[in-house]
Amino acid sequence: MKQTAKMRMLDRPLTELTHWDWEKTLYAVLIIVALTSRLWGLGDRVQSHDESIHTKYSWNLYAGHGFQHDPLMHGPYLFHVTALSYFFFGDNDFSARIPVALMGVAIVAFPWLLRRWLGRFGALATALFLLISPSIAYYSRYIRHDIPIILWSLIIIWAIFAYLRDGRERWLYLMAAGVSLGFATKEVAFIYNAIFGFFLIGLFVVQAMERRWSNENLKLAVQIALVTAVIGLVIVVIVELSLLIKPNDQSTLGWLTILGGLLTGLGLLGALGLVLIGTWSTWREYRSFDLTILLGTLCLPFLSPLPIAVIGLDPLHYKAPIVYASAAIIGTVILISAAVGLLWNWRRWSVAAAIHYAIFAVLFTTVFTNGFGLASGMVGSLGYWLAQHEVQRGSQPEYYYVVMVFFYEYLPALLTLVTGGYLAYSSGKRFLLGLGTPPSDDSAIEKSTDDNVENMENKSAAPVPTAFLAFLFWWIITAWGGYSYAGERMPWLTVHIALPMILLSGWLVGRLIEQIDWRRVIERRVWLVALLAPPFVAALAAFLATIRSGIFQGYELAQLNNTLRFIGGLLGVLGFGGGLLYLIYRSGRTATRVLLLVALSLPVFLTMRTAWRFCFVTHDYPTEFLVYAHAAPAVHDTMDRIREISRRVTGVPELIQVAYGSDGSTLWYWQLRNFPNAIFYGETPSRDQMEAPIVIAGRNQWDAVAPYMDRGYVVDTYTYLWWPMEDYRNLEWLRPILTDSNVRAALWDIWYDRDYRRYDQLAGKTHNLDQWPLRSDYRLYIRRDLAGEIWDLGMTQLTGAEAIGPIDPYEQGWREIAARHVFGGQGSEPGWFQAPRDVSIGPDGAVYVVDGLNHRVQKFTPEGDFLTAWGVYSTLEMESGRAQGFNDPWGIAVGEEAVYVADTWNHRIQKMDLEGNLLRVWGQFGEYQTLGHSAFYGPRGVTLGPDGLVYVTDTGNKRVQVFETDGTFAFQWGGSGVVEGYLDEPVGIAFDPEQQEIYVADTWNRRVQVFQPDGAFIRQWPIVGWDAGLGDEKPYLALDGQGHVYVTDPGHYRVLVFDRMGNYLLSFGRYGMDDRSFALPTGIAVTDDGVIYVADTHGNRILVFDPLNFTGAGVRSESE
Repeated sequence: MKQTAKMRMLDRPLTELTHWDWEKTLYAVLIIVALTSRLWGLGDRVQSHDESIHTKYSWNLYAGHGFQHDPLMHGPYLFHVTALSYFFFGDNDFSARIPVALMGVAIVAFPWLLRRWLGRFGALATALFLLISPSIAYYSRYIRHDIPIILWSLIIIWAIFAYLRDGRERWLYLMAAGVSLGFATKEVAFIYNAIFGFFLIGLFVVQAMERRWSNENLKLAVQIALVTAVIGLVIVVIVELSLLIKPNDQSTLGWLTILGGLLTGLGLLGALGLVLIGTWSTWREYRSFDLTILLGTLCLPFLSPLPIAVIGLDPLHYKAPIVYASAAIIGTVILISAAVGLLWNWRRWSVAAAIHYAIFAVLFTTVFTNGFGLASGMVGSLGYWLAQHEVQRGSQPEYYYVVMVFFYEYLPALLTLVTGGYLAYSSGKRFLLGLGTPPSDDSAIEKSTDDNVENMENKSAAPVPTAFLAFLFWWIITAWGGYSYAGERMPWLTVHIALPMILLSGWLVGRLIEQIDWRRVIERRVWLVALLAPPFVAALAAFLATIRSGIFQGYELAQLNNTLRFIGGLLGVLGFGGGLLYLIYRSGRTATRVLLLVALSLPVFLTMRTAWRFCFVTHDYPTEFLVYAHAAPAVHDTMDRIREISRRVTGVPELIQVAYGSDGSTLWYWQLRNFPNAIFYGETPSRDQMEAPIVIAGRNQWDAVAPYMDRGYVVDTYTYLWWPMEDYRNLEWLRPILTDSNVRAALWDIWYDRDYRRYDQLAGKTHNLDQWPLRSDYRLYIRRDLAGEIWDLGMTQLTGAEAIGPIDPYEQGWREIAARHVFGGQGSEPGWFQAPRDVSIGPDGAVYVVDGLNHRVQKFTPEGDFLTAWGVYSTLEMESGRAQGFNDPWGIAVGEEAVYVADTWNHRIQKMDLEGNLLRVWGQFGEYQTLGHSAFYGPRGVTLGPDGLVYVTDTGNKRVQVFETDGTFAFQWGGSGVVEGYLDEPVGIAFDPEQQEIYVADTWNRRVQVFQPDGAFIRQWPIVGWDAGLGDEKPYLALDGQGHVYVTDPGHYRVLVFDRMGNYLLSFGRYGMDDRSFALPTGIAVTDDGVIYVADTHGNRILVFDPLNFTGAGVRSESE
């Protein structure tokens, strides 16, 4: 019989096993699309900095090297599940992201479980919004902790509201698992649990206040306590907003913050205490009380770092005797939480606690291989991130998430505002009584017999749909406030603000759909609204556009065309608008609701477009604001190149020896994990390590590897990490949005297409990928003989060193020249330097040096003997209207009677007499488009021209400004661009009195440009060098009395010499600290008779060279 029954089971049609309807079909479609969008091309994107950390330590666990929890990297869950993915699918970028991607799919499907509270259509809308959310979609394709913690939080929410509805104990156990997995995933679990916990407390208070107490007078006291808490909260909010406007008022307003905090805390504690007193005999009748107790007792031990810190101990100190005191506090807290839980309900709490701590123990100890994880998990997690609050990683402004939501999550933000307005407009009584909830058919959602199960306990159940809406609003408000207040404001945290807004948006759309009488829509042809609305909007746009540009202006073709467009637009507005008005008049609210649904399609499709472009087109470009500290595509290109070189040289793609250093080590560790001959040389490489045929060096280690790479390797420079533009930090950009159509157009280009070209034209900045301002570079060194073999096989992509003979175009003519004298050294005493930037020769032969990081000018004899110095560190904020010193000065020029200093980061020019007495100051920080003349953005070079005119390279504004000796503006030239006469990061500047010409080091255009004194372009020649666009590597130039042009090439540790026409003559210098070498040459000055003074910025010294002998110097045109 049993066998027959089994056979009958196999014979049953599949359709009998499940009821398949349109709702399930739509969920299936959404899940299939989610799988496709989360998994398609999952391994194509280069990893970010944080992803490389996660993949590295997950791979260590997978490869048998072990894993130890470190709060720096958040919880251990992600590393365990990623290692498991490696086990099943292999170790690569795709498999590393599979677990998070699948959790992202689960999040899209999750509204199915919440449809009782969201409504059936609301749940479907929520699933759609989760699918197309740009931030959630992107980070579902990203190995980070945020998507898993969202899934656990949704599970907790489901458990909470399911328990509020039916009281089944299984929901308590599910919540316990979710809480534990949350703590094991990321510390934002503390924020989530605080949001959930305070809501449950509030729900308990509201429920309790609705029932009769034995002492009704206590209710008045509760209300007074709550009013006190609200007053305290208002004080805190007002003070914090005031400090945003006037940060210097911290000492004045600080006591008000303390007062407000005390009032809020005492008011809330007082209200809760009075409620507990008033309901002491009926606590257990409230399901909200059950949830509060369970959540609180599970979370309390993880809050142990707070009392540890309060008594003055370091929660992260794990050595005796402090660790004993910490252990005593932790043990006490655990005992208190256990006692409270057991007194509440010993059976339920024991099971829930067992589930909670079992998950905790397995994950934090790495399956019982790391006992220390118990301490680092329970104490270190919160302890570390509390310490990080003051660090404020990223240093983003408080309004950071407003910017991120504006660019990515505008759809749920808009619908959240609409929902708030809708509920405020709706009948308050109906909403509070729970009559304003979605009219969902509960029986169609779940055939439940719950009323006969836990309801037998006669516990007070909340009006769950109303409570759910109140919870969503509470969640949105606290998420915005909490994440904006927290010290670390990072792009990936945007998902935690978007999530509650998406849930609320889904509810609103579901309610809108459910309120539409669809039979009426069909019968009365209200569906025509959907056909009339788009052309009406198009006609209205054309009509308004033609009015602005003028109509009936003449008989030319363009004017007639504009008039006809106006007439056409007007007819369209009247025709289509009339049709819409008729339908609305005839069908009333039904047509209006359909029109709202049609209008919603616009932001929905815009959001879909944003998500698609972000996830599949610009996913690793810094044009996206959520792409932060992300590796550039060049990393994958480099690895492809290395594998090809290895295959052609060794026959195996991953056998060649590759050396890499600590700058970018986590990324290269992952990329080179399967290279058995990979070498990690740390901060200071040895000669043996530098014999590797391929060397990778991050920006911070170029100086360290340069001595070994000098002549035996070819090199190319690539972008390693880049960050999005952060001009939103300056709120000044808000002002012209309402008044300047060009600014609005530029902002639209950025918002819609991430196109910065129009903005760059207005701001005088550069945001193209080749010259992205916020980036970190790395260099790929390939041994010259090996590179020659590869190029013979067609690999010509290494454009930084194209020709094998010679590799360096300036190698022919290079000379080894010893300085006749060196003076200086690192220090702050007179005659010593901290990053000398530039040097100039006075009329009496005295040598003037701008000592950058000592923020002073030093004066020496021609032989290098110290004479005098002046200047101290001073910023505009420290001064009271009069210059008192410098802030990292970079440029200097000396005339017959005065010294002119480019006070770079005070964005001004200071004029002094030859002994340093201040005569005049001019300039202020700003961009030309906003402040005009005399506005500087990091001026770095200064020289004196004909008739005493002062020429200044306004580096950040990409121009040259010219002034009278009293600071009066004369004229300017330049502007951002690559054509003749335009500039990009101009630095060094020099005047040729014999030819009356101005020479400018046009750094990022990699050329020297020559101008007439009035700024008219004369000629230019390229510089094969100047290839590091960051930091101290800024070139300067000078001329001698014979017309030779001396140009520093900091990144290649040399000086290049040309004639006036740009013909290369010779070069000298190499990396080192002897008298023939430079650590980083920047400023340069040459006397009329040819004595050369070079400022070696990283060597903290000045090198003096005798006049060069140009006999036999090669003359080669740089245009050849």
